[in-house]
Amino acid sequence: MIGKKLSRIAKTNEFFVLLVILVVFFTVSAISPVFLSAYSLVSVIKTAIEPIIYAVGAYLVILSGGIDLTVAGIGAFSMFTATKIVFSMNYEGSALLPYLLAIGFGAALGMINGLLISRLKIQPMIATLGMNSIINGVMLFFIGSREISQVPIGIQTAGKTYVMTVYNANGVAAPLSTTIYITIAVVFVVYLLLRYTMLGANIFAIGGNVESAMRAGIDVKKTQFIVYVLAGMLYGLGGMVHTITYVNSNPMDLLGQEMITIAAVIIGGARITGGHGTLTGTVLGVLLIQLIDNCLNTVGIPSFWQRLVVGLVLLVGTSLTSYQALKEKRRLHVEISSAPISMQ
Repeated sequence: MIGKKLSRIAKTNEFFVLLVILVVFFTVSAISPVFLSAYSLVSVIKTAIEPIIYAVGAYLVILSGGIDLTVAGIGAFSMFTATKIVFSMNYEGSALLPYLLAIGFGAALGMINGLLISRLKIQPMIATLGMNSIINGVMLFFIGSREISQVPIGIQTAGKTYVMTVYNANGVAAPLSTTIYITIAVVFVVYLLLRYTMLGANIFAIGGNVESAMRAGIDVKKTQFIVYVLAGMLYGLGGMVHTITYVNSNPMDLLGQEMITIAAVIIGGARITGGHGTLTGTVLGVLLIQLIDNCLNTVGIPSFWQRLVVGLVLLVGTSLTSYQALKEKRRLHVEISSAPISMQ
């Protein structure tokens, strides 16, 4: 029984990603022994805090059979606008208000995505691509290349509150922000939503087969709308986590984040056609990408090579999930074909 369970786990995409993470980690540690340290581990976790929040939002969308290219746009707009508002108010309270404002702006933009896709029946890629262009255009017109470096005291305090701080051999610090608790809470809440609620079951259902979901009485339009609103809220939250982590609000920092986010979700085992994937795989996908980036920096390889390596890993990960889907389809076909036909 245990052997069969272990064999089943070894065939999952999550196991493959975890294996790649371990191989990359120990290979780079062999090349550069300084990498094998608590400093490197905390550095990877630190850089993954914000991307995991984006990835969970994108995972919900992809799980439902959609795609969302507004990750960076919503995140940047939400964090900058929320910071600008509290800055203009001379707000001196905690970071709670900026968080709520950013989540609210994210929800509003997510609602627009949801309406375009669920009500107007615009293809998700076209709708979100258009929305992302609009958001970026508005931001460039009103903001340009400006950033808010003097953030309110509440954001400064939250950004300088750490769970722990570790140092490398040269005395360089790697502080782990308390925002990691937010990421853990997001993953836990979404896990509960997908596992124990009808909404979670509906998301899997419409991602697997929309026609079958409609015949089962599922309100596909409502489910799609809710998914994009939730995703928008998470993008807004992730944007504010970025502002608090780096104690400044620069929209340009998130440029290109949508492609890395989608890559992490797909690498984690989610199928672009929807209905398949796990939160565990998504988190591992983010960790793998951040680990690769960290490793490239450690061995002195220019960071622009990250895109090439991520692209290769994405192709391999997608090929693996496609191969697994093809195997399942063939196995199902064989089982149906070999099933005895009873004559009444």
